[in-house]
Amino acid sequence: MSRIVLKVGSNLLVRKNGEIDKKYIAELAREISMLKANDNQVVLVSSGAKAAGFGYLEGSKPISDLYMKQALCAAGQVQLMKLYETVFGLFGEKIAQILVNRDDFGDRKRFLNLRNTLIGLLELGLVPVVNENDTTSTEEIMFGDNDILASMFAIGWQADLLVLMSTVKGVVDENGEVISIFDASRRLKNIESSSWGTGGIDTKIRAARAASASGIRSCICNGRELGQIEGFVKGRDIGTVFIPIESPGARKTWIGFLSTPKGVIKINRGAESAIRRGKSLLAVGVEDVSGDFSEGEVVSISSLKGEEIARGISNFSALEVKKIRGVRSDRISSVLGHDCAKVVVHIDNSYRV
Repeated sequence: MSRIVLKVGSNLLVRKNGEIDKKYIAELAREISMLKANDNQVVLVSSGAKAAGFGYLEGSKPISDLYMKQALCAAGQVQLMKLYETVFGLFGEKIAQILVNRDDFGDRKRFLNLRNTLIGLLELGLVPVVNENDTTSTEEIMFGDNDILASMFAIGWQADLLVLMSTVKGVVDENGEVISIFDASRRLKNIESSSWGTGGIDTKIRAARAASASGIRSCICNGRELGQIEGFVKGRDIGTVFIPIESPGARKTWIGFLSTPKGVIKINRGAESAIRRGKSLLAVGVEDVSGDFSEGEVVSISSLKGEEIARGISNFSALEVKKIRGVRSDRISSVLGHDCAKVVVHIDNSYRV
């Protein structure tokens, strides 16, 4: 059994005339029902709310104002879910809707609640259909981040496979050839997003690389060839595959990929070298602090040049870190006036980027 996250974008769900492609959605539902019949668990991350809203409000004019786009998505999300409910019902499947935004992943407690809800839905045999909550979050409308959402969902769920379905066969190099195994050193052909989708190939690559870095086998493939997904589940390469790296563990995965840093700790070269060797961050290596974070919150650790080196849970508040920066570990307690930790960020509570 595999845990599978499938992401389908608007350009696959919507015809050129703006109508929802019901035939394609039926084929997608059939494929997912077959995957479930083979004891796989499947989560569908689906765009298409804006397009569905446009079709629902016949004769509506192109909309540029953000608040009107959000209203269009609110109307379209209902229509999209009604269609999914009908089509999945043809194959004996029931669905559930999950609407999320980045904060649901960035806050540890909310993230765990989201994960528990997902576990419950899957135990009930439902197909979770996930989308960004467009009425409260602007990122999806402006940047097309459902690729990133799918990656974050796969990481948070500790999925085995992530399939980012596109209108192209995979990542294409400058000669127009599909790259079967992703290689960051190869020069790529620029493929712009089309009318309904707002995320391009760069977003998909970033999403797939993040998932593979947390141990998830990922691919970018042609979403028109739904039958090939079964082959990917069975271990065959389709489209462009991103080879997984050994998973760093659930807690470190959350810190590195899902958390939202509340501040930045800038460190000197000596501390940077130590962290790259797998050491904890000491106060003596801290150069500067920005942001307003509390003890126990996630911070970004950056070099003097501003490059993010790691993320980790701080043992001190921002105010306390400012007081002890440059101070040796054996003097921290005397500076703060109470017993406390000897390191700013422990290696066990950090993830090196």
